[in-house]
Amino acid sequence: MAFTTPNGRTQSSLADINITPLVDVVLVLLIIFMVMTPTLLKELDVTVPEKADVQMATPTTTDQIVITINKEGKVAINHEPINLSQLSPRIHDLMMARSEKLVFFDVDDDAVYEDVVHVMDACRGSGARVLGIMTK
Repeated sequence: MAFTTPNGRTQSSLADINITPLVDVVLVLLIIFMVMTPTLLKELDVTVPEKADVQMATPTTTDQIVITINKEGKVAINHEPINLSQLSPRIHDLMMARSEKLVFFDVDDDAVYEDVVHVMDACRGSGARVLGIMTK
């Protein structure tokens, strides 16, 4: 395609598209997706219980250990307040007499995550093998 300039000369226009920047951008995006895909596919194995069709009321027995953590970070074992420094020895003593090494946690929604993990770690280190989280 040619056109005439005001001087009277004819000039042809170049209708070629320079695709080099487009190829560069596409290759960079491809590399980014290739690097990020393995990190997005990391999984954590979790055992999720089956949904029960019938509402079953489980009786609370006194042989269960329920650790309560409130939003202030205060810990109680079976509604008996306990200091964090005494938690590990107390859980160890309770686990020694039991064949089922099970501890339930009743955590306040506003509790600090760090405190909850610290208490769970202390229980696990004191002999608890199964940690259960109570839901509302």
